[in-house]
Amino acid sequence: MHAGPISKDIVLLGGGHAHVFVLKSFGMNPEPGVRLTLVAKELSAPYSGMLPGFVAGHYGLEDCQIDLVRLARFAGARLIHAPAAGIDRATKRIAIEGRAPIAYDILSIDIGITPLIDDIAGADEHAIAVKPVSVFAPKWQSLEASALSPDGPQHFAVVGGGAAGVELVLAVRHRLRTLAPSVGLKTDRFSFSLVAGTHVLPSHNLRARTLGRQALARAGVQVIEGDPAKTISASSVKLASGRSIRADAVLISTKAAAPDWFAECGLPVDVAGFLAVRPTLQLLDDENVFAVGDCASVLEHPREKSGVFAVRQGPVVTDNLRRRARSEATHSFIPQSKFLTLLSLGEKSAIAARGPFAASGKWAWAWKDRIDRAFMDRFKTLPDKMGDDASDPSTMRCGGCAAKVGPKTLSDVLDRLETLPGPAAKIANAARDDAAIIDDGGDILNLETVDFFRAFWPDPYVLGEIAANHALNDIFAMGGVPKHAQAIAVLPHGRPRIVAEDLFQLLAGARAVFDRDDVALVGGHSSEGQELAVGFAISGQVDRHRLLRKAGLAVGDKLVLTRPIGTGILFAAEMRGLAKAAAIEAALAEMRRSNRTVATILANNGATAMTDVTGFGLAGHLLEMLKASGLSATLNLGSVPLYPDALRLARSGVVSTLLSENIALAGSLKSEEMIPNAVSALLFDPQTSGGLLAGIAAARADACIASLKAFGARGITIIGEVQGNARDQNSDIEIVGAFPE
Repeated sequence: MHAGPISKDIVLLGGGHAHVFVLKSFGMNPEPGVRLTLVAKELSAPYSGMLPGFVAGHYGLEDCQIDLVRLARFAGARLIHAPAAGIDRATKRIAIEGRAPIAYDILSIDIGITPLIDDIAGADEHAIAVKPVSVFAPKWQSLEASALSPDGPQHFAVVGGGAAGVELVLAVRHRLRTLAPSVGLKTDRFSFSLVAGTHVLPSHNLRARTLGRQALARAGVQVIEGDPAKTISASSVKLASGRSIRADAVLISTKAAAPDWFAECGLPVDVAGFLAVRPTLQLLDDENVFAVGDCASVLEHPREKSGVFAVRQGPVVTDNLRRRARSEATHSFIPQSKFLTLLSLGEKSAIAARGPFAASGKWAWAWKDRIDRAFMDRFKTLPDKMGDDASDPSTMRCGGCAAKVGPKTLSDVLDRLETLPGPAAKIANAARDDAAIIDDGGDILNLETVDFFRAFWPDPYVLGEIAANHALNDIFAMGGVPKHAQAIAVLPHGRPRIVAEDLFQLLAGARAVFDRDDVALVGGHSSEGQELAVGFAISGQVDRHRLLRKAGLAVGDKLVLTRPIGTGILFAAEMRGLAKAAAIEAALAEMRRSNRTVATILANNGATAMTDVTGFGLAGHLLEMLKASGLSATLNLGSVPLYPDALRLARSGVVSTLLSENIALAGSLKSEEMIPNAVSALLFDPQTSGGLLAGIAAARADACIASLKAFGARGITIIGEVQGNARDQNSDIEIVGAFPE
């Protein structure tokens, strides 16, 4: 990612409209010696200008979102998926919820706003706030589905008379009246109200306000001006005058509020609590901290909160971040006093306003649609920096378990080692289990394992978490209890403070996992290298009578898998800018979870054999168990859980770098029909921090699954059954069914 040593860390806090400019610019033209880090609460950045169109049904949700995973990869930026909780400028560290703080040299803040609802009683419980959009979108989709049911809400109120409120109430009306006939409902069953605190469109000119009121009147929207909402209940909105209006669904788009932690951290703020910045977009009292978008106010040039300014600040803050990194003078941003606004009216019509001018019509919607799509296309259509042959893994080497040595290569090496003379020849290791077993003759056996891989995800804290979970799985898979861990870390060259920070984040993530599972991190070794890599040696113990191995399966055993497959394909796609943020988010969430309790439940339910699914893929590790047990199996693809989007990517030819070696075992897959390439690719896809695969006696399988689900485990399923030997006496896997679409 970086041509030379890292000398300066620029951290972007938030994935707002201005920061996406920074990311694309640094992707197009990296700054020598500078590392970019994006800290984002969500992995998709919604574009607020298209939100009314989404509600109205003119756009899909993906049309309105910028994929920050893909954009960060293009920019060569680290991506930290977590909300910020504060800033300590004395130590130059950002507090992050649920994890260790991170350091910065230069910081830029663009985290947006939320509606101010503190003075409206019941709003948290009975209303849906428009921002943040990431929270609003799924709530709106749920409300829409509910409204289209026979006993769903009928009386809708929008609180907030600004542009967003007007657009929202008309969008909701259009969507529900459009869909109602398709589900057998009358369009006139719905009523709509707009509660404006002062009056409709207060920041627009007189002509635009008139056009807005006319549009609301034509739509039959009840408009209440000068009587703000004070209380929201499940069935009504009570106004300041004491009057109540009927409402069983309320959406809120009121004035903006800034996060409380701005002032609590001692950051300079204006009278409304927003970050106070100079025309250069730097804080009044700190040249190393920038703030842009709605969360900031340029004191010398006060303007209303509008995405227009956030977009126009993008190129300026990008240039100033580069200048600050070079210790050069920064330039000023002077916002326009008159600017174009395009306000959608539910149907494909809009109001265009600038200065004293305003007009409306379908032409204004077409204009707005063209501008919005062009903006989004700048960040969805990125120059190809990685090669367009996604099916050729040689164009980019994967990380995690997808970077490991293949099964045949490893087996050949171990075979050669075992033929060497001396003590090594006396070690029986036919099963080649997940961890080495040290048997001193007592009831307690010692287990030893080590795992190590190059980074596949740029956040060292999360990488540490996943690597620790991955290493612990070897002990869990054998029914053991991990006791001690030692770390192995390779850090890219950089300024000592930056190297120290990376190592801290890596080990802090691992410590969080080890502390959770009561494992002591007792030591380790670090080294400098070309890229980040991490591993752990784990020591554990197991009662001799509870030891589980790869061997031990019995005919009739049900095969239980505890986690979806597809991480190798997903992260190969992510490296090429082809993966969707939601799919990566789902995979990371699973990979950060512990298998400890799941392993205990499997063991307590009489698991006959167990392993963790890692580098050789589901089929590769199942074959290991079958060969060690002298048996074969049937595998039902319809029951094999897949990570979101993995099947689509496999069908498009995306594969990891280890697949070509894993797939050499595909001759052991049997089927009455030809097995598609995508099926083989998924079954042999290398997994990092994968699930456990266990054999459970048929009589106990249902109880085992019930126990796992009662614990809260997700995606647990019976994927097949152990059979007798195949006709040729070689272990094989009979494939039936098809992956669910």
